[in-house]
Amino acid sequence: MIKSISRKPVEFTGNEDIVVIPLFEGRRELKGPAKKLDVLCRSGVSSYIKTTNFKPKLGKTAIIGFTQPKAPNHVMLLGMGKASRLTPETLTAVGGNASRALKSRGFKSCHILLDESFTGEQSERSERSESLYSFFKGFALAHYTFSLKSGRAGVSGLRKVTVMSNDTGTVDAAIKKGKIIAEYTGIVRDLVNRPADDVTPVMMAEEAKSLAADHGLEYRAMGLKQIEKLKMGAVLAVARGSRREPRFVSLHYNKGLAARNGVPKVCLVGKGVTFDSGGISIKPWQAMNEMKGDMAGAAVVMSVIGAAAKFELPIEIIGLLPCVENMPDGIAIKPGDVITTYSGKTIEIISTDAEGRLILSDALAYANEFKPDVIVDIATLTGAVIIALGTRIAGALGNSQDEVDRLVTASRATGESAWQLPIDDSFKEMIKGDISDYKNFSGRDGSTITAAALLGEFVGSTPWVHVDIAGTFWAQNAKVPYQSKGATGFGVDLMIAYLESLAAKKTK
Repeated sequence: MIKSISRKPVEFTGNEDIVVIPLFEGRRELKGPAKKLDVLCRSGVSSYIKTTNFKPKLGKTAIIGFTQPKAPNHVMLLGMGKASRLTPETLTAVGGNASRALKSRGFKSCHILLDESFTGEQSERSERSESLYSFFKGFALAHYTFSLKSGRAGVSGLRKVTVMSNDTGTVDAAIKKGKIIAEYTGIVRDLVNRPADDVTPVMMAEEAKSLAADHGLEYRAMGLKQIEKLKMGAVLAVARGSRREPRFVSLHYNKGLAARNGVPKVCLVGKGVTFDSGGISIKPWQAMNEMKGDMAGAAVVMSVIGAAAKFELPIEIIGLLPCVENMPDGIAIKPGDVITTYSGKTIEIISTDAEGRLILSDALAYANEFKPDVIVDIATLTGAVIIALGTRIAGALGNSQDEVDRLVTASRATGESAWQLPIDDSFKEMIKGDISDYKNFSGRDGSTITAAALLGEFVGSTPWVHVDIAGTFWAQNAKVPYQSKGATGFGVDLMIAYLESLAAKKTK
């Protein structure tokens, strides 16, 4: 990752290795600082644009070399597309394109030239800051790498980025936010990319403990005996087939703030299956290696709380991470078994590969003990969500239209898209059991929704939103400019935007 992103006033010294100039379609003449730079380059930039007929399509880049004494060594033209079509997602993508182009050419430092035209015709300072933030986030995330190869010669790519702008407050705030979101998205990517033999339930608890120490959070990790004492039958049932003991982790940020200051209290629950073989209902071998990332929801919750602490959000957050490994041992749960959950409700096991909704049923019921204003769970829950929404959009479901709307609105502001799916009484009927209160699987029809319907039976009347990231947590390739193959870290930016909205809406 890039180590340093900072801002300085617009002033050219001739020592810059490369200066990036963002250009929009329909704006043929260089203006302001870009025109001043062109003069130092003896009209080399404008001449290149005219002679090559460079068209600044979204993400298109061109690098020009210079030898003039007061000019930078290189200038990169960065196509921004049409200003009227800028969105958080396109700005993140174009930032990623710029970052990749510089990395591929081996640059170690760069300067990015910004003026008031960067975000098009937008005049609101807050909108400009958010647009700049999206660009910086994509720029930083595109430099993420993960490798366990032997004999690596060191990580190549940019180490230092300097933003040239005279707009102090707006740009500085955007840089700060971009760095924090990129940092905590990178933590999720690291956890998901690491082998399951490394990221076990115990190790997840240790990671959470380290994060708690860094940010002054209250931390608790319950082991097997404590989970048994609480009678979390669903967590125990899934963990039974593994030799690795489960852990139930809680993180508490701003404990007591809701009672003292009237701010909202939210409980975030993250699915933490550190490897999902499917259990007795074993998965096919194809892509089973990706199931080391079935704890992505827990990793997101952990990182979101860390980022919230960095941002000093005025909100109280409880994070709950049920962490288990789902394996097909001789004493593993079997189809046909009936388990008793923390709430006392019973579930018949139809498929042991529908284990995420089991551990979440215990965690969601336990979340109500904190009497939160809202519960949000994040989980790689169903492969069916990929059939419904693909790999770029998460599923959003819940019992509170206001909170689902809040989350979907936050998704539009960040580019981490979510789309609402319905839960009506017909789906709730489908998960009712024959010999138990419920069954954990009711067939493939609408299975993303029936999985959520089961979860909804354990939240009581508390407003609740479920976010299914099974399609978005992993990238099979690197087609998205700010993602690399493997873990995406999807959810950190989305949840921070949601929490910001919640705090702003409800703070008294």
